[in-house]
Amino acid sequence: MSRMRETFLFAAVGAFLAVSILWNVAMVAALRLFRIDLPFSFPFRLFRHKEPNLLQATQGRSINKYVVISGVLLFACPLLAGLTAYDAVVRRFMGHSSYGMREFALSVAWFALLGLCGVWTSIRHWQHSRESGIGFAMAAIIVVKVATNTMGALMAVALLTPAVLVCAFVYFGVRSIKRADGQRRTVSQSSGGESNFVAEQFVPSEKYKAQQAGMAEALVSAGLNREQMKAMFLLPLDTPSGEKKKDI
Repeated sequence: MSRMRETFLFAAVGAFLAVSILWNVAMVAALRLFRIDLPFSFPFRLFRHKEPNLLQATQGRSINKYVVISGVLLFACPLLAGLTAYDAVVRRFMGHSSYGMREFALSVAWFALLGLCGVWTSIRHWQHSRESGIGFAMAAIIVVKVATNTMGALMAVALLTPAVLVCAFVYFGVRSIKRADGQRRTVSQSSGGESNFVAEQFVPSEKYKAQQAGMAEALVSAGLNREQMKAMFLLPLDTPSGEKKKDI
């Protein structure tokens, strides 16, 4: 690949990032007019957010409104705008082609795919009360587009499919290990008190011993013998002298 082609690809990637982020900046400004107060730093938090700003801003509204705002306006639309800018740079400087029906059909397909991903992601955010930006989706799209423009569609699919499968396997494997470890720790913490209590050896106090001795004397005076007293008491007791004489 020539240096000029590399320059055009870098320019296309820059256009994709800039247009995607600027779209969300404009969308944040528009949402603030409808009393959805998002900070202007919101579009620049490309990965997991420390605080669910959009969930807090849309508190009291229905999940449908949240899904439209989060999944469509702030996810699918900015990514489609960035893709349009990327393709415009590639067509203009690398392909020397114009926008036609083929490109329109691809844009519609991309929007449908991004819309489904955005709706699914926003529903999960609503359920778990957490939010993440569009950084991971942007990175995935850039990898796919650059690989397609440099190696061709078939070669990109042949190389990226195994890589995606391996990454998915590692991700879900690590996630399963963390979940199992968390469950094991929860079980051990919840059952630790009971197991320690059961295993703890009983150590009688001096007060307890005195009470047992007093009860033994009372029972001896009532006429019980030594064998009956052993069956009633947990502690070995010195039989009172009167009971010893009675046995003799």
